[in-house]
Amino acid sequence: DNLRLGAGVESYGKRSDGGVVATLQTGEQVHGDVLIGADGIWSNVRAAMTETPARGEGSGVTYSGYTVFAGELEYGGGDPECGYKVYIGPQQYFVITDIGRGRYQWYAFLARPADSEASEEKPDGSSPYLQNLFEGWSPEIHDILRATQEHEIEQRDLYDRPPSVLKPWNKGRVALLGDAIHAMMPNLGQGGCQALEDALVISEQLTSLSSRGEIEGALQGYRNRRLTRSAAVQGLSRFASDIIIRGFDTPAKLGFSGGKLVAENLNYAGVVTRLLQPILPVFFAVQFAFLYDGWENKFSLKQLQIGLSIFAFGSLFLIAFAATAGSEVAFAGAFAESILGAEALEGLSVWATEQSAAIQEVLNSLGGGPPGL
Repeated sequence: DNLRLGAGVESYGKRSDGGVVATLQTGEQVHGDVLIGADGIWSNVRAAMTETPARGEGSGVTYSGYTVFAGELEYGGGDPECGYKVYIGPQQYFVITDIGRGRYQWYAFLARPADSEASEEKPDGSSPYLQNLFEGWSPEIHDILRATQEHEIEQRDLYDRPPSVLKPWNKGRVALLGDAIHAMMPNLGQGGCQALEDALVISEQLTSLSSRGEIEGALQGYRNRRLTRSAAVQGLSRFASDIIIRGFDTPAKLGFSGGKLVAENLNYAGVVTRLLQPILPVFFAVQFAFLYDGWENKFSLKQLQIGLSIFAFGSLFLIAFAATAGSEVAFAGAFAESILGAEALEGLSVWATEQSAAIQEVLNSLGGGPPGL
């Protein structure tokens, strides 16, 4: 009697006794003490709470600049020694992962404008289309693409939201959960994980109450406990997308061969990629420890310090790659605009572009020496 299928929440209102009445898309009204809006990135509950549209301009939802092809299949050609592989190249990358019991998933991330599914023709299907895009890449990519049937592939554009640092998570006896409040890029596989953490914290907050009068305070406590971690994971997820697809290049090589100085890929992105190579393992170790190792969803200065440290370290990468990742895209990826403000962000973007242009001039002069240099 209490389960409704295919009937999302259209809007909600407050009852005279402080409770909530939710109006479903079927027109039915449902009454309760608490409403948890777990209705995804296009949340109607969020729209009603903030008096903003659920979609489009003003909703806070933005297109990431990426589309993804995803496949899942029975596959016997995987590498038994490695359950997760990532192949990275300019403007695109490919992921193969073993999900157990002989089944594999793969993802092809491409930098594309919105609605590219309709604008880019695929007369022979998605698999041949991707095989052509990844021509010259690892044979493992082509093997799993050839093994995938067309009905096992889907394409979707990726949208996310900036961290809701200054936006409400809760109002009265209504709170938001999961993608409704912190939609994020899928690169770290954290969208569903963060929603589960939300649910656990909400459960802890509400089951400890002794009266209905404490509900609003409990939901505010939920927001306080989850804000720092979810915002950091959102930023890391977008950071991974922007830098992997738009920033990294073949590392620059500079050395002697046959008595001559040889320079390969001596451009800004190549040099920065080379310089950051020894640092990346450290950053990823810190990142995965933050994601999986002993985080407590309790607001404290220590937890805030950890989140801000990761944000600051990630920002250094974004500044370094601003020329190749696109300064606006990169900083928006880390959601700096929501924290620094538009004017400060614009100033940083201009500065980063100027610095990278100056460095590229020096590199060009080095590459323009006499023959054989």
